[in-house]
This record gives sequence, structure tokens and C-alpha cells, in this order.
Amino acid sequence: MKTFPLLLFCVAVLVAGCESMSTRLADRFAHVPPHTRNFAADQKTVYYAAQTAVKKVGLLLGRTSIAKWSIDGYAPIRSGTATSDARQTTIEIRLLETEALETRVDLLVWEHTDGGSPGRVSEQALREHSLYQIYYAVLQQVLQDDGMLKSPEKS
Repeated sequence: MKTFPLLLFCVAVLVAGCESMSTRLADRFAHVPPHTRNFAADQKTVYYAAQTAVKKVGLLLGRTSIAKWSIDGYAPIRSGTATSDARQTTIEIRLLETEALETRVDLLVWEHTDGGSPGRVSEQALREHSLYQIYYAVLQQVLQDDGMLKSPEKS
């Protein structure tokens, strides 16, 4: 008789866990849109300033393509221990010229995890990360310091 309440309790825990697990699973595979900011400078100017900003935030410059207006940056791999996985943070930057002759910068931060056993490699785009605000602030500063930003037109 005592096993029935225990069995009922286990089923209740399992059902409650399934709901939160499905939410977490759905969040993991949901599309994460890039964070976007516009800068009052031409696309080529922002492209070179964006590369400088990658270095200034402490990341290494990865693939760059002026033909695709894209820049990739990455942090060194943080090695894992027996109880944790090795991790690496990367960023993808895409530049688009707007109709107002400004440059839109799309930024997406990724976290890559490599587990200790084979097949435990994963990557996930992050909705929130401090690198979004830090990178845009540094990019703004690089453009201002080099006098690359267009001054607002007076009317």
C-alpha cells in the first residue's frame, strides 16, 4: 500500500519535469535573431572599424570577407576539467547598407561546448550576453576616435 503513493509522487514529478524540459528544449532550437545597431558611416569604413573593435574587446579575428561584408571573431578555448566541458565564445558580424546610407551591423554571439566524450559537441546562439553591449560600445568608440562617423546634417 505504501508503494502506491510513492509511485504516484514519481509520476507527478516526471510529468512536471517534462513540461519544463520541453520548454528548455524548444528554447534551445528556436531561432535567435542577431542584435542590430545602425552607424552613421559608410559600409567600408564600418567594416574596417568592426575588425579593430573585435581585437579591442579581446577576441581574435577569424574569417573576414569584404565581398560578403562579414567578420567572425573568437575567444580562446576555455579548457574543461573532469567536471566541466571545454567552451568557446564566437561572434558573427554582418554589415548591410541601409537606405539612409548608414551601415547596419548585425551581431550574433555563439557558445560552443565540447564534452569529454565523443559526440558531445554543441553550439548555441545566445539571446543575451554582455558581449553585445560591450562590442557595440567599442565599435562606436573606434568610429568616433578615428573621426569616421558622419556628423548629423543640419536643416
